[in-house]
Amino acid sequence: MDRLVEGLFAIKKHVPADSWEWFCRTVCVEHPVRRLVHQDPLTERSFFKPRGYAGDPVLLDFYYGDPTVASHVNKTTDLGRSIFGYTTNTRVARALRRRREILAGLIDRVSLGTDGCRILTLDCGHLREAEMCTALKQRRVGRFLAMDRDPESLKVVQEKLGPLGVETAVSTVHDILDDPERLGEFDLIYSAGLFDYLHRGLAGRVTEALFRITRPRGALLVTNMVHGIRDVGYMEAFMDWRLEYRDAQEMFALTSSLPQEDVADRATFAEEGGGIVFMIVHRR
Repeated sequence: MDRLVEGLFAIKKHVPADSWEWFCRTVCVEHPVRRLVHQDPLTERSFFKPRGYAGDPVLLDFYYGDPTVASHVNKTTDLGRSIFGYTTNTRVARALRRRREILAGLIDRVSLGTDGCRILTLDCGHLREAEMCTALKQRRVGRFLAMDRDPESLKVVQEKLGPLGVETAVSTVHDILDDPERLGEFDLIYSAGLFDYLHRGLAGRVTEALFRITRPRGALLVTNMVHGIRDVGYMEAFMDWRLEYRDAQEMFALTSSLPQEDVADRATFAEEGGGIVFMIVHRR
């Protein structure tokens, strides 16, 4: 697997983009190796997209090791389980698990420091980070609104976290852009995966819309996968998983059109493995 992942990354780096796309869509799709790596339930799910889109919440549950996906792993082949052990320990896998932990800690800190804290999350998936929070269990959150375009994802959130007060709403990016104020204002707004799929122009507009409904002294946090991850060749060739990658400077650029008089500060940081960059903007 190391040879495969490193070899694909090297090819991607050294050929034109259109040649790489041809290679993925024709050579890799037809190659016998695909039938081997697709015995891994994580790789297979990403490629075939049963929910109709890349990076769905069940895929993330594979990375998290959530008990709900155990049956998928148990019924695969020995080779599939071996490859699954590899794909769930890549840089991307470790970064995603660490992102979940960081977000859970942020929710707890903001809730502890803000009476009646109001939180909004976009593209929430199964909202697994909230399951790690003591703030929700102790009912320290005034309002927690989880939004996603996928009703199936929100059904899972409602069943698991609805009893703790989490609200859910089906919403697309364009719904947010059309009328963000209808949602109210929030002390913490975050999106853990949405920006990985937005081109710069749209990502900038979403940042503006979310900042408008961030309360004074509140915070807006977004995350993004970074450039140069070794796994990207395998992800595109055999998982058909394509992202928009950004570094800290490109994340800062998303805030360039915000009213600077309303920005108290902004900062970026990365999880320990350097695979995901976080940007947080505090409002005056």
